[in-house]
Amino acid sequence: MNTTFDVDAVLVETGGNLPAGAVTEARERLAALARFTSRPILAARVRLVYSLKPAPEDRCAARAMLDVNGHPLHAHAVAATMQGAIAEIQDRLRVELGRLRKRTH
Repeated sequence: MNTTFDVDAVLVETGGNLPAGAVTEARERLAALARFTSRPILAARVRLVYSLKPAPEDRCAARAMLDVNGHPLHAHAVAATMQGAIAEIQDRLRVELGRLRKRTH
């Protein structure tokens, strides 16, 4: 179990008018993924975008990448809320970490 990935090490790019706390939540959720792997997380990056698309369920998008000891893991989600999109990429990356663990053991 790796618990050393620092919240401030998560690089965040933004676009549009994001709700307050979205950047902090994204950093915390991505950094929390460190507890699901024994491998070092070398980098974490997330892009959060709010757009005025006609369909409300597609207005918030989050795209993330984790570099887990040289293995890039990617996730993308769209949702009606930024909190929902961020939670979805965290869930998807957690699944990818499980797959990586099975592939490399």
